[in-house]
Parts: sequence; C-alpha cells; structure tokens
Amino acid sequence: MEYSLYDCMLTKDNPHDKLGKVTNQKPRGFKKLLDDLTGPGSILKETESKAVIDKYWETITQYVSEGYAYHDDYISVNLDIAGVFEDENDRFDPLRHSINVSIVPCNNLKAATQNIKPTYVEPNNEIPVIQKVYDWGTEKIDEFLTPGAALEIEGKALKIYEDVDGQGVFFINKADGVETKGSMPKLNEPKKLSLKVPALNPGEYRIEIRNTTRNGKSLRIGISTAYYTVQ
Repeated sequence: MEYSLYDCMLTKDNPHDKLGKVTNQKPRGFKKLLDDLTGPGSILKETESKAVIDKYWETITQYVSEGYAYHDDYISVNLDIAGVFEDENDRFDPLRHSINVSIVPCNNLKAATQNIKPTYVEPNNEIPVIQKVYDWGTEKIDEFLTPGAALEIEGKALKIYEDVDGQGVFFINKADGVETKGSMPKLNEPKKLSLKVPALNPGEYRIEIRNTTRNGKSLRIGISTAYYTVQ
C-alpha cells in the first residue's frame, strides 16, 4: 500500500500537520476473487463458489429486509434511522426518515491490516482537490450536509469515469468511520460535481472523491480538509 502526505487543515494548532492519504490504490473485484478461490490447488469450483457467495449475500439481504442486523467474524451489518423526529410523539415517516445500512469490519478483517506495509511515495499533484462544498439544503458553504438535498463540490480533477471499481463520492462518518457512497453525479466535470446527499445519520462527515485519470486504472483519493455537519 502506497501513501503520501498532504497539508492537514483539520487541526489548527500545528500549521505543519500532514494528512496521510492512500494513493495508487489497486482494487480487486469479484472475478479476481473467484479466480483466487478456484485457482491451482483448490478443490473449489467456480460455479459452486459463486452460488455460495451469492447465497451468503442474499441471505444477509433477507435478514436486513426483515429488520435484523447481522454479525460474523468478518463484518457487522447494522441498521440505523436517519432524519429528525419533532418530539416524543412523532413516529417514523418514510417521507422524512430513512433506514440506513452500514457494514463495518470485525476483528478478523481488522487484523488483516497488520500485514500491510505502507510505503511512502511523493505526492501526486493530480489527485482530486476539494475546494468548496455548497449545500443547497441550508444554502451554506463548507458547513453542512442535508440528506436528500443537492450538493455542489468545486475543485480540481474531480471527474468520475467509473471505469474502475471503487470510484465515487464518499461520505465518511467522523464518529465511527462508516462510509456512505453517494449517487453518480448529475454534473460530472473536472472542476465541479453535483449530486444528491445520501441518507446520513446526524453527525460530522468528511468527503472523499475517489477516481482515476481518463484512461487510468489506479484510484486517486481526494479528502476534504474540513468536516461537514448533518443536523
């Protein structure tokens, strides 16, 4: 895993603070997973392996549709409610509230990070740069996020090509690190993105833009230098 250091604006007490960002990230997809599962020396067959994996996720999806959370040694799937209730007599209204699903790593998956050996590389000046975030719900700049409202992000190298898995606009919860991917931007340009804010729980979030160059295959990650509040 390669990483670079960039100026950090999240802290004000030390002007020399740096923020580490993973760079040149190379994602692996489902086809690669099947190839590794069923490669030389394996007794597993591709058709059966795919069927089991599909059934695993179909079953978890069924649990979620029935209102259950799910936990195993690798992931924890949790349910939460987004939206504000006016008072103790208010009840869930699908027009004002939504149910979020979050997937967080458990011990076995977290332990895998201990094997990673980060390698420092010089910063790439072509990574996405977030310069201004305008929230149409509050009509504020660089302060708030309003679930369901339009969001405009201005900066550099922002365009998302979707040719590589893992690209998009991500909202990272400061409290628990849970990330929520936004929809594909309606306006998708190098200097401006426009999209709808996804359903987010109240709290503070940073924004990450993950994309590639036009014909690139490695993810670049641009991280906001501020946190935005969901009320």
